Amino acid sequence: MARKVVFGATLGSAVIFMIIGVILWGGFNWGMEATNTEPFCISCHEMKDNVYNEYVGTIHDANRSGVKATCPDCHVPRPWLHKMKRKIQASNEVLHKILGTVDTPEKFDAHRLTMARRVWKAMKDSDSRECRNCHDWDTMDPSKQQPRARNQHKFAMENGNTCIDCHKGIAHSPAHTQISEEELNEWAKPVAAYKTELPEPFKEGLARAEAAEAKAAEEAQEEAKKEREKRKAEISAQKQRIQDAVEKALTAERARLGAGGDAAAQPQAAVEAARGFGVAWDQVPERMIPLFYPGQTSMEWTLVGKYHGGARPFKMGDRCTTCHEKETADMGAKMVSGDKAETTPIPGKRPGIPVTVQAAHDGDNLYLRFQWEEGEHVAIPFVDGGKMDPENAVKLALMLSTDEVKYAGQSGCWGTCHHDLRNMPEHPEDPSAVAGQLDVSQGITKYIAASRTEIEEKGRRGAVLGGWDKLKDQAEIEAALASGQFMDLLRWNSSGTVENGHVLEQRVMDDKGPLEAQGWLEGGYWTVEIKRPLAASTAGDLPLEAGKLYNFGFAIHDDFSDSRFHHVSLGYRLGLDNPEADVNVVKAEVSAPAAAPVQAAASAAAAAATPEVGAAVDEGIDWDKVDERLVTLFYPGQTSMEWTLVGKYHGGSRPFMMGDRCTTCHDKETADMGAKMVGGDKAETSPIPGKRPGIPVSVQATHDKENLYLRFQWEEGEHVAVPFVDGGKMDPENPVKLALMLSTDEVQYAGQAGCWGTCHHDLRHMPEHPEDPSAVAGQLDVSQGITKYIAASRTEIEEKGRRGAVLGGWDKLKDQAEIEAALASGQFMDLLRWNSSGAVENGHVLEQRVMNDKGPVSAHGTLEGGYWTLVIKRPLAADNPGDLPLEAGKLYNFGFAIHDDFSDSRFHHVSLGYRLGLDNPEAEINVIAQ
Repeated sequence: MARKVVFGATLGSAVIFMIIGVILWGGFNWGMEATNTEPFCISCHEMKDNVYNEYVGTIHDANRSGVKATCPDCHVPRPWLHKMKRKIQASNEVLHKILGTVDTPEKFDAHRLTMARRVWKAMKDSDSRECRNCHDWDTMDPSKQQPRARNQHKFAMENGNTCIDCHKGIAHSPAHTQISEEELNEWAKPVAAYKTELPEPFKEGLARAEAAEAKAAEEAQEEAKKEREKRKAEISAQKQRIQDAVEKALTAERARLGAGGDAAAQPQAAVEAARGFGVAWDQVPERMIPLFYPGQTSMEWTLVGKYHGGARPFKMGDRCTTCHEKETADMGAKMVSGDKAETTPIPGKRPGIPVTVQAAHDGDNLYLRFQWEEGEHVAIPFVDGGKMDPENAVKLALMLSTDEVKYAGQSGCWGTCHHDLRNMPEHPEDPSAVAGQLDVSQGITKYIAASRTEIEEKGRRGAVLGGWDKLKDQAEIEAALASGQFMDLLRWNSSGTVENGHVLEQRVMDDKGPLEAQGWLEGGYWTVEIKRPLAASTAGDLPLEAGKLYNFGFAIHDDFSDSRFHHVSLGYRLGLDNPEADVNVVKAEVSAPAAAPVQAAASAAAAAATPEVGAAVDEGIDWDKVDERLVTLFYPGQTSMEWTLVGKYHGGSRPFMMGDRCTTCHDKETADMGAKMVGGDKAETSPIPGKRPGIPVSVQATHDKENLYLRFQWEEGEHVAVPFVDGGKMDPENPVKLALMLSTDEVQYAGQAGCWGTCHHDLRHMPEHPEDPSAVAGQLDVSQGITKYIAASRTEIEEKGRRGAVLGGWDKLKDQAEIEAALASGQFMDLLRWNSSGAVENGHVLEQRVMNDKGPVSAHGTLEGGYWTLVIKRPLAADNPGDLPLEAGKLYNFGFAIHDDFSDSRFHHVSLGYRLGLDNPEAEINVIAQ
């Protein structure tokens, strides 16, 4: 090999050089790869203590698919030349490591924006090359994306935007919130070279998504309609039963009085006893709690995985309601049929009982009201006569406890039910042989773990579940009772008896604590009211105090049942004036109950069941011939028109400024948006705990030759007290208000955002509202603060907050002549509002909100079966400058809002902006002729 020469070197030398080269290259490549790992990246504390800590837990660190992107995946290019360039640039970072430029959190934050800009530029210049290592237009499936995401991706492809334009701060602290709107827009400018045709798979995914959403919307609309009709039918049937019962009683009373007697003139006590304890229940929110038949699902049963699939989550701390609150009917159906945990099924027994629960107090007493529908009698095949407790058609029992009782915080009163109680699988054949201090005359009754030395919860090595015979001594039991380790037990029996007791070592009834209860059956519905002091008078009573949460569960023995053959609730939280409680015990007016004439009572009951506000305005309209559109209103928080235009607040500001409508991205995600606002996670500084995030509303529109008719239908919500308002109600006179606005495209932003252009960052209850607007109000009425206005009335509106400027422009008012000219030219929002107190207002918005500008409008609202129905009628023609004429062949901008639950001002639920037109299939709200 020494004699052969290649390029002036012997072959042997060449081989040696090649080996050395491979070793050197291998070492170099090993070094490159070693510095391309997450452990290397966080080997210096500057990275580990700052950006790495921010990255941990983000979507790139941990997610449902388990695909992890580490530091070099995002920050080191894969192509060799680009990788080498990045490694050379890293020498600058080594220099600053030596200099200690960012060696403390304070220094790091001071330089954060500089470093972020450097990364943004690298990603912008490379069309987000490192993002595309994992994410690619060609493999995106928009049918699995949220509507906003898929529209943004489509927008980016068509306009030449890249990933980093929208996804700054996705893995680290959002430094982009520190820069101005102008700079943010500069960073997000599209690049023509980045434009791309929509890939075919993406187009196919869009088609799938649109088809699926159209089908889902149709199904949701139909389901909502069915539910409304069902609820209305139920309440109608209930009213009829009440009416029949009253008529039957009147007939009997007339017969008793003789032909000359006047039953209607007799006191109601002749037909029905004075009922209730004088609580103004119409002021108290209702909660529907579904009871279900539990079979033999004891506390131990729930803890054994082979019986109960939720055993592990429960032992990790989950409450029963977490998984089961929406499926109690299905659970009960499995039990009554004997498919699960029931060895003695009763054919025909109903699986569940929906119960309406209300809770109130007057400072001294707790009042509870339960209402449910009577069931049909089902004879029990294994009991003589078919009735377990012939004396009591119905019993209602409830338990209260603190978290001192084991499992109570998760499962309510379930911890009192064990596998060795009477009629349960492990009940002893002869408990009297070892009962000791227990009363076992009726078998083993309920007990809690605090009274036993041990309870077998797992059935290990064939052990019997439960622990009835592992009783602690009497001193320990008395100590447990004194320390609050008991279940306070109250029971009402339809035979007339009332029992006050507790559960500890066994069920003890009549422990002498004061209790009152009444129950009656009317119109096929049972009503039971219970009254007990908030204070505790005996060791077996639980004192109830404000500021605390208590565990609450209840059961109904219906249809003459007894023992475990009842229907039970899951465990709920009860608290006094506490919106966080599942059952909120609110302060209510309580007066001495007074008897009333039967006819008056029947009329009052009918009025309470179906409140009507206003006179019918849609006579002759057949709503069955009018299409429905389901529009989901959402809680908007403080998202003003200016807020939507500032990129650091609203990621869709750029598409909006390019011409996109709000519905393009958000039409299918309003409920999610509302959830962020009501939770205070976004754009809300005064969240109201428990406020519902959205209201699905069915909208119908029709017209005759002269008038427009609009019908809105939505489900009534539960009352949630507003914590920062005395009495919890912003507008006590109006449980509900509905307002709608109409405009042409003459109004700025109306074509894209509907009525959003009337909402500004300096209105009352908004962040930039002036402290004293009266000082410079001029021709504005500021008695209630700054109200809605539109841009046409101002010389300037600050939309970007440049150089710290206040958003909005309430004080930049044009002169009166210019405002009148704008009104005459159609630059206004036509505003209509119905109030459940009966008032109907016709107005407009221009320089401010003007109500009652004399335009003719009428409205009629009813609450029936838990659903509000509102019909609004207004002329198609315009009778004054504040009214918008509606003509065929044109499209108008339409938006509406509902102030529910006594709310006011900005604390409403709002729609996005839609298009309305007369006999126009292109309109989103098509007003068809009739």
